[in-house]
Amino acid sequence: MRLVVLLLGVIASTAQAQHYFFGNPIIRNYKPEEFKGGIQSWGIVQDDREILYIANNFGLLEFDGATWNLYSSKKGTKVRSVYVGGDGRIYIGSQADFGYFAPDEQGTLQYFSLVDSLPEKHRNFDEVWRIYEQGGRIYFFTFKNIYSYKPGKPIEVIVPGNPLEFSFQVNKELYSLVWGQGLSVLENHRLRLLPGGDFFAYKQIASILPFDKNQKIIFTINDGVFLYDGHSVTPFKIDQRQIKEKLIINQALLLKDGNYALATQNKGLVLLNAEGQLLLNATLEDGLLDNTIHTLYQDTQENIWLGLNNGISMVELSSPFSRIDGTMGISGTGYAANQKGNTLYLGTNSGLFVTDLTAPKRRFSLVPNSTGQVYHLNQLEGHIFMGHHNGPYFIKDGKAGLMSPENGAWEFVPVPNQPDKVIMGSYKGISLLASSEDGLHFLHKFKGLEESSRVLEFDKNGELWMAHGYKGLFRIMFDPKLEKITSIKFYNSKHGLPSNQLVNMEKIKGELIFPALYGVYRFDKSKDRFIQDKEYSKLFAPNEHIIEMEEDVQGNIYFISDQRVGRITVDRFGKLTLQDHLFRNLREQLNDDLSFIQVLDVNNVLFGAKEGFIHYNAARAKPLLPFHTRLAQVLSISNEADSLLLSGRKLDKATGTELPYAFNSLRFVYASSFFEKPEKTQYQYFLKNFDTRWSDWTTKTEKEYTNLPEGTYVFHVRARNIYGTISEAKRFEFVVNPPFYRSKWAYTIYTLLGFLLLGAAFYQVDKRFKTEKRRILLDKERKLGQKEIEIRQITNQSEQEIDRLRGEKFQAELDHKNRELTYSTIHLINKNELLNNVKLELQEILKNGGSIAPQEELKKIIRSIDHNITSEADWKQFELHFNHVHGDFIHRLQDRFPNLTPQEIKLSTYLRLNLTTKDIAQLLNISVRGVEISRYRLRKRLCLDRSENLTDFMLKF
Repeated sequence: MRLVVLLLGVIASTAQAQHYFFGNPIIRNYKPEEFKGGIQSWGIVQDDREILYIANNFGLLEFDGATWNLYSSKKGTKVRSVYVGGDGRIYIGSQADFGYFAPDEQGTLQYFSLVDSLPEKHRNFDEVWRIYEQGGRIYFFTFKNIYSYKPGKPIEVIVPGNPLEFSFQVNKELYSLVWGQGLSVLENHRLRLLPGGDFFAYKQIASILPFDKNQKIIFTINDGVFLYDGHSVTPFKIDQRQIKEKLIINQALLLKDGNYALATQNKGLVLLNAEGQLLLNATLEDGLLDNTIHTLYQDTQENIWLGLNNGISMVELSSPFSRIDGTMGISGTGYAANQKGNTLYLGTNSGLFVTDLTAPKRRFSLVPNSTGQVYHLNQLEGHIFMGHHNGPYFIKDGKAGLMSPENGAWEFVPVPNQPDKVIMGSYKGISLLASSEDGLHFLHKFKGLEESSRVLEFDKNGELWMAHGYKGLFRIMFDPKLEKITSIKFYNSKHGLPSNQLVNMEKIKGELIFPALYGVYRFDKSKDRFIQDKEYSKLFAPNEHIIEMEEDVQGNIYFISDQRVGRITVDRFGKLTLQDHLFRNLREQLNDDLSFIQVLDVNNVLFGAKEGFIHYNAARAKPLLPFHTRLAQVLSISNEADSLLLSGRKLDKATGTELPYAFNSLRFVYASSFFEKPEKTQYQYFLKNFDTRWSDWTTKTEKEYTNLPEGTYVFHVRARNIYGTISEAKRFEFVVNPPFYRSKWAYTIYTLLGFLLLGAAFYQVDKRFKTEKRRILLDKERKLGQKEIEIRQITNQSEQEIDRLRGEKFQAELDHKNRELTYSTIHLINKNELLNNVKLELQEILKNGGSIAPQEELKKIIRSIDHNITSEADWKQFELHFNHVHGDFIHRLQDRFPNLTPQEIKLSTYLRLNLTTKDIAQLLNISVRGVEISRYRLRKRLCLDRSENLTDFMLKF
């Protein structure tokens, strides 16, 4: 059986050899609304950074894999041609203008027209349709003139004798069709007609391409394809059986695989091989936006870009995957497939579809009576059987016929060693069918098992296993005649499985294996338990759930898990290797209801998809070519409005870029030159001297950093495409300068200021020192002065003390003298009082009588007493002491009042001594009354006012 399948696969592959894809190619369309350009595009090129440039009605389009940019020429005319020169400039040709785009200081492309440098007579031309570079010169081809430009030199104008049609470059030779003359070559700034070139005098040529070492292949717009060997022209026959209309060719391209791609006006994209056989015809019906293609280009990843009349498309020519979906007549999600000879049946939720694989243009049609959910297709004894929601169907004569009223037929499994018997799984258990020339016939339903039986397989012992996705596994044994079920054994997590749910079953290498919730298991009959199959389990992640597995005739296993899709290959030593890189783009496109894989043959595998099916061509080895990551822009986001710092080639060539501190918040915008599912390309970045590690992978194409400290940084970014290929990291080194107050100049100024401040400080210290010294000296002088003052004060105090002491001594002496005066006065008073008393007593004696002699003696004594009482000697002595003590009082008083009598002077002195009236009376030897009278007279002499006190006057005088 395996040999038969292999032979059928080889036959089918041979029959399909002329098809470039099993289905339709994967096409990515870009509408004008997406790239914000005009509907028509006329030329496509790619520079050394793998950035695409497209000549468009609205200007020059740029696409880096993430962002579309549009650049307009000064005149705003339609851009008809584009070419990237060896100098990095992007040359364009438009209506009555040509020139180039070059980056400005920030890297933004700016247009520079070359027409302004032309003489006025050569400026009148229509459109520039082709631009080529040869011998260091850029050639601009119009239908009137050829303009040759070398940077830095005047433009040379080549004026042919006749009008020109399109021009071409082949093997470093420039060709142009001179209308009415023929195909000519440009030599020494002149067009020379080629031998046999006159054949094309009135035939419009679309493209000239290499064919082999000696011949070129020439595609005309309306008159067919020809081979030219330098002398003669021979027709090249194209197989147009599939293409009913005559081809109108706008442009042709030699692909990297040696085939030819044609951009047509009426039939979309056409691929031919070197024998003229049609390999592919992709049209609007097959997924393009338009049937009219003006230009085409194959990029570095071998995708082909199409400039349409309404939009832009990219066809993944190198992809091993193709689509079988609505563009081929299929509707619905893919659930089942089976190939019978050259007939392919595909089952979806909408019904069963069929096609002839040998047809030049594959189109599927709905099998009558098959509308509805298809679950399974099986080929038994050359017949196709269909498990359907409505029951089991038999396909005969191109129609589907219901075999049994049993609702919900899941699967058909032949009974080992009984080829005419088939077990059918349904919604409500299992049934036995018998095959015949007319198909399958329902025999009976087995009792004892009412579970939904979607997955059925016989093991090598002839026992039937049924996997239930939500319960576990059932092991079923029948009687020899298949009349009844003899035993059912149920297995779940109690028997070694990791869980009761999501247990599947696959037959690999003739043996049953059981992918569970995680891990792959085998049944150990001796232990009646499930054990993990380490050989398969180690290929998958510990938490990975394998949903579907399918083996091809070479032992390769295709699988679908909850995390990925891939293939397990087996080398000649039996070693298993898991490959999933090419399949990484499939997982999200596949049917996530009931996953499905069908191996048609060794090279053709079908996966059930959300929209139809995806075909995998195992014979097509897609080269996982390296690609570039591009740092597109660096912007400052420090201000309210973003400011572009660098972009484009200026950014590519930038080294050691210095940024002011005001620009320390940056946004980096980046992209990659991988154009297959660019929205799925992931990026990883790392800012050296700021980040500690590479970031996690993300689909975002920009990264912001805010408030970066001053320092040197290196921004790295790299990309990972849908196949897991990682690009080389792009780096950008830059320096964030410190703010001015932390810059070198600032530190220089700070140093100078420091020196100045230090000098000023030294000056201030010196000045302070001198001031302090002067202050200390002044302070010392002040202190000395204070000391002198203190000394003077002390001296004065000493002198005052001396004076005081002298005064006290004088006062003491004065007091002593006053006391002496007082004592003298008292003595005088006492003496006079005594004498007066003696005198009175003597007078009394005399009055009382006595002898005369004694009387005389007594009188004599009395006279002596009177003499003593009135003795002037005592007064003189008193006056001397008194004047000495009282500042020469008596003399001053006499000088001022010369009319005073001696008696009044004595009274004055006694008043000065502040004596009482009684004491004064005794000293003056008068009565108290006499003293009062004397005081009165004295006041008059002194002319005192009545309010003045006489004693006070004497004390103050």
